[in-house]
Amino acid sequence: MKKNSLFNRVYGTVATMFFFIVATCSFSACSKDDETPPIVSPYVESRTVMVYMVAENSLNKNVWADVQEMLVGMNNDTLSANDRLVIYLDDVKLPRIYVVDKTTKITQFSELVPVMTYENDVNSSSAEQLGTFIDYVKSNYPAESYGLVMWSHASGWTPSNFSGDMYSETPTKRKSFGVDNGKNTTNNNGNQMNIDDMASVLQGNAFDFIFFDACVMQTIEVAYELRDAAKWLIASPAEIPASGANYETMTRAMFLKDDYVNQMLTVYKQEYSNAYGIVVSAVNTEALDDYAAYMKSVVAAHRSEMLNLNISSMLNYIRYGSWTTTSPDFLDMQGIMLKVLDDEEYAQWKGNTDKLITCVHTGRWYSGYPKSIIAIDDAQCCGMAMFIPFEKYTYSYESFNEKYLKTSWAKAVWIE
Repeated sequence: MKKNSLFNRVYGTVATMFFFIVATCSFSACSKDDETPPIVSPYVESRTVMVYMVAENSLNKNVWADVQEMLVGMNNDTLSANDRLVIYLDDVKLPRIYVVDKTTKITQFSELVPVMTYENDVNSSSAEQLGTFIDYVKSNYPAESYGLVMWSHASGWTPSNFSGDMYSETPTKRKSFGVDNGKNTTNNNGNQMNIDDMASVLQGNAFDFIFFDACVMQTIEVAYELRDAAKWLIASPAEIPASGANYETMTRAMFLKDDYVNQMLTVYKQEYSNAYGIVVSAVNTEALDDYAAYMKSVVAAHRSEMLNLNISSMLNYIRYGSWTTTSPDFLDMQGIMLKVLDDEEYAQWKGNTDKLITCVHTGRWYSGYPKSIIAIDDAQCCGMAMFIPFEKYTYSYESFNEKYLKTSWAKAVWIE
């Protein structure tokens, strides 16, 4: 990814931004005949939400504020006694694990004591370390249900831009989540996590949700790779501000029993409704296999039109070549289908897609690539990016087309 954007979690120098939009929720009970019926909690009996924070990079300056917001969000008497956050934090200090529940009355991160501090630094951008953390949490903090927050820099499904990968003799994999520079500094030149490897440790864990508080992770390629890991994947197809979610409100939404998906989308949108803007969506993973089978027929019928699209006026979350060529275009899938399908085909596609994806946005968002406010045309926006292997990528240094054809999505949908 580009190196100089000021307002996002795509790899690069990130300036801290603070926005103060707080949504609060209150709950009340009614009384009848001087008897107070038991309060029916909107929360599950017990949920453990794992928060995996890879901040040994430029986001080190943002991590403390987010954890402090989590402390405030968990100070909620309506939560179950068995609800808890288990936070893995790797910043410029040694990695450590914190546990927060409704009995944690501390509101200052500086006062929070870790339940574990690693003796040595580890590569938190390795899937192996992520898997070790998940196993630790499930063994020590079992619950009725689980959620997972993946917090760091990211770049979707695309190949690594770490110099140690780019210039190695071994062809790079699709390393694109997290940056761990291994030096306990804020430098962004570091290890990244391969999406295939991430899927291998996440699948079968049956998370209620995986929330990526990271840039451009809502791509159909990533979603399909992780379809066996969670009921819902919540992420943005665009860049997000460095300050990420407001965890005072997001934390409370994550512990809801039934409406957690819509509430997580809502509070994320509220945080940036008066600032730089956001696009965020949720994907129902249970529908992804059927959707891939349907999309295979769509691609087969319209492959030529897709490969020859004029994308100049399309909703594009990251523009190839606008800064460097380390990222391909991130086109919204709906904008693509609007151009290549006839009215009847598009109506069918829209119906199928609306069952799969729930999207909210603020009408515009700030893009570092190029540096400008981008207006969002609802007609082109479903909140899901999709790669097309254009000819212009064939000879790119990053070999986007070659790497794309190795994704599970491309094997299921694009390859003839």
